[in-house]
Amino acid sequence: MGEIRKKGDIIVKRVLGLIIALMLALPATAGASEGNIDVIEGGDGVKVDIGKVGTIELGEKFFYLDQEAVKEFSKLNGNTLTGNEVAGIGPNTEDQSWFVYFDYENSGHIKNAEKEKIKSDKLLKQITEGTEAANEERPANNHIFVTGWDVEPFYDPATHNLTWSLMLEDSQKNPFVNYQMRLLTREGFLSIILVSDVNNRQAAADILSNEILSKFSPVPGEGYADFDESKDKVSEAGLTGLILGGAGLAAAKKLGFLLLLKKFWYVIAAVVVTGINWLRMKLKRRKDQPEEPSSTPPQSPNESGPPVI
Repeated sequence: MGEIRKKGDIIVKRVLGLIIALMLALPATAGASEGNIDVIEGGDGVKVDIGKVGTIELGEKFFYLDQEAVKEFSKLNGNTLTGNEVAGIGPNTEDQSWFVYFDYENSGHIKNAEKEKIKSDKLLKQITEGTEAANEERPANNHIFVTGWDVEPFYDPATHNLTWSLMLEDSQKNPFVNYQMRLLTREGFLSIILVSDVNNRQAAADILSNEILSKFSPVPGEGYADFDESKDKVSEAGLTGLILGGAGLAAAKKLGFLLLLKKFWYVIAAVVVTGINWLRMKLKRRKDQPEEPSSTPPQSPNESGPPVI
């Protein structure tokens, strides 16, 4: 429970920091730190690192933040780092607004994942009960309700990828989704979090799977199949544990508390648009002024600094 509580506190601070950034825009901090965020544009032959466990061949429709850049992008708005951040990828086309966070957790090998039966009905019941229990400790206007699976949990043994997405509502009946993926590796897993609004979630998820993760290659020796039972650590958690974030209903209760923090998810969708536009403008400025890149973030009536997604 200590580890779950720690993760909960981090997510609390991340979401609250994001909301504060949306309201205040933090212009002074942006001016001081924007230059440290290096945005890398995709294209032919561009290969980017996903931590130390893999690479992605990045197409021209995307941009990339490396480990330090994605950390700076978070710190810029006062967010607390998890320590697991390794990369971020977003669209470099104006008709799309979503973002993907990549974290890596050295949890130990998730053994025999293909043999585990995921009981989605039981999982949904646990998470629902946990969320209802957490609602009892929160004001009525902060309640969150689980309405079902957006995507039922499933594991693909060919890609060693676990995927699920919850459909939820806040107290004002505003819907939002919590789309998550876990790509298993030799000694842990990549946590892949897609941030998008409800209406565009399916399209963004398709792009993530078909145009980004399909280009992922594990570093030699770091793939799931490279597990060496004689020397590699084995995780106590299975696929169910990855979904719940721990063991059983106790973890579901904690997750329920975390879900309460998503009451402003419909606002976060606006942050996606603003943050993506800011990064794209940064790329454009670098192209237009390659000799003297700007150190000041773009200013407009709707955008005075780069909010975190």
